Amino acid sequence: MRKAPAPLVLALLGLAPLPAHAGDGASLRAMIEITRIDSPAISPDGRYAVWRQAQASIERNAYALAWYIAPIDGSAPPRRIADAGEPMWLNGSLVVNPPVWTADSRTLLFRKLEHGEIQVWGADTDGGDARQITHEPGNVRDLASLDGGRTIVFGEGPPRADIAAAEQADHDEGTLVDASVDPQRPLYRGDWIDGRWASGRLRGFWFEQGGILPAGPSALRVLDVTSGTVRDARDAEMQSYAPPAKAFDQLGDSFVIDRVASGDARGSALVLGRGVQYELAVQGTDGGFAARCHDRACTTSPIRSVRWLGTDNAVVFETRDGAGRTTLSRWDVRTNTVAPIATGTGALNGGDEGQGCAATVTTMLCVAASANEPPRVVAVGVADGTQRMLVDPNSDLVPLAPQFTPLSWADAKGRTFTGFLAMPEKASRPAPLFITYYSCSGFLRGGLGEEFPLRDLARSGIAAMCINRLPGRLGGGGNADSYRDAADGIGAIIDELAGEGRIDPARVGMGGVSFGGEVAMWLAMHTRRLAALSVANVMVTPTYYWLNAVKGREVPKILQSGWGLGNPDTDHKGWREGSPAFNVDRISAPLLMQLPEQEYRPNVELLARLQAAGKPVELFAFPGEMHIKWQPRHQLAANARNLDWFRFWLMGEVDPDPSKAGQYARWQGYGAPSQVRAQASASIKGKSR
Repeated sequence: MRKAPAPLVLALLGLAPLPAHAGDGASLRAMIEITRIDSPAISPDGRYAVWRQAQASIERNAYALAWYIAPIDGSAPPRRIADAGEPMWLNGSLVVNPPVWTADSRTLLFRKLEHGEIQVWGADTDGGDARQITHEPGNVRDLASLDGGRTIVFGEGPPRADIAAAEQADHDEGTLVDASVDPQRPLYRGDWIDGRWASGRLRGFWFEQGGILPAGPSALRVLDVTSGTVRDARDAEMQSYAPPAKAFDQLGDSFVIDRVASGDARGSALVLGRGVQYELAVQGTDGGFAARCHDRACTTSPIRSVRWLGTDNAVVFETRDGAGRTTLSRWDVRTNTVAPIATGTGALNGGDEGQGCAATVTTMLCVAASANEPPRVVAVGVADGTQRMLVDPNSDLVPLAPQFTPLSWADAKGRTFTGFLAMPEKASRPAPLFITYYSCSGFLRGGLGEEFPLRDLARSGIAAMCINRLPGRLGGGGNADSYRDAADGIGAIIDELAGEGRIDPARVGMGGVSFGGEVAMWLAMHTRRLAALSVANVMVTPTYYWLNAVKGREVPKILQSGWGLGNPDTDHKGWREGSPAFNVDRISAPLLMQLPEQEYRPNVELLARLQAAGKPVELFAFPGEMHIKWQPRHQLAANARNLDWFRFWLMGEVDPDPSKAGQYARWQGYGAPSQVRAQASASIKGKSR
């Protein structure tokens, strides 16, 4: 059956067609295909800087990763030194991959993923092809250098052949459903682990991902770079090594936020957190604390990362203010004194939340980014804090319009909230408003998960805002209180902007991922602030509860302690407050759910309940996705649909692209907003760069 032409479709909807003009989705593509930068490192002699660049391709639905090198003094332009292999993902987030150097600064060593196998590869600074160095039966884990690169150690996982055999046996004999099985995920090879579809299992706290074989410490191995031979690590080498911190790692009653081994007798620098308090410390090779920082700078702000300053007995640590500006400070472990080094216009880190800049005694190598400035590589002087840019691979994106303005305000209880606002440049006031809540660090594209095209919304006439979460308790807890706090801060800024005549409080939309999606749903349940919303994460429903209540799972206990949710069959009061499945009567805002495959199943209950109540709701599930969508085509589809959704419900606009006729027919059937009109087409056409 042939498609009806666009004018006929609009006529059937009772709308008048408007001519389409410029708008080919180039901005959405550019934001998805931005060059990401991470994993900086400085050679032992201080001459070279290296970093990894990653760029998505929507056409290939894949990523290209490469290592780049440049003189750290900026005397020559960067050059590509090696292919960095395939990306490694953890719950949909790109895993950083810090390289190490040999002691002579001639060779860069890094883990490379290729066809489901992770080995150590090497690339020489003077050019030539990168070469594979190890040929281990198990995948190489944490790569580190001891004694300034004279000893190279790595962790090794179980043999790949053993993993494949266990997966096949599980397939042939059936899967015993116990506490290690997540019923929300496919049983057989439904998790993307180390570049292959693998049979995943829960291997740790909460939903920590792992493989089919039981988790255990990696075998620590030592590599002779010259000969390529590998041996088991000796006791002294094990004492000098400390693995990077993982989520929910604990030391005593504190969570380990960051852990960086010096690789020698100085021990490991630690960022510890308990409740809402942070601490900076050094742990000796004997396991005891060798030093603790008591300076106010170490205790009054969350510390995001720490790094040793080369061979010096000092570390650099990263804090950030409400406007997203990083301050790098030096803690002299010997004198227990702290001095600031530099403050950025935005983030100064290793290109990822929790990864610090690379550092020597004289220089730090950082990835710099702010709300309006895409990622770039800078060298920072330790002595004077001067910054020198080495490369700006995203210079073609600047200047970007509209620009984000930092805002700070207080709620009725006097708590300070911060965020960024982009107002439409030529729209009549008051404008509709879109809000995403959670994390607004670095270059602003769409908040956590990058699913909400903030600049495109602002270009369309919708004010776009990202709000930072108030600091919560480390390890979770008090979630309902955190939702209330967020609602207070969001309500305060809506009222403030409305009082200034800048936004229309009757046309406010909200979207979020993870905690941000939970906050959006809370407002939809407990306020009448929202005219439309979109979420990209699992919601707590009775289905969710029972899928995760198999004996041995900690989820029911955590739901009780963190959310105040007991057994849904008996705890009607708690579930009435906290679950959207028990609040269908209160939810009036049109709801769009765009979920990863691993999280959509419990939300089917919410979809069905809302549909039975005649509420406007849609659910899209994206195959092969984890917590955060990582496939470029899925990212594009989610961004484009969110853009259409909020244009429709907040502004009454319809894209006349014939391929979207079915979408608008459904939305119109839910009960269209007043004054629906056709918009200029923003369809995603043309080729990816």
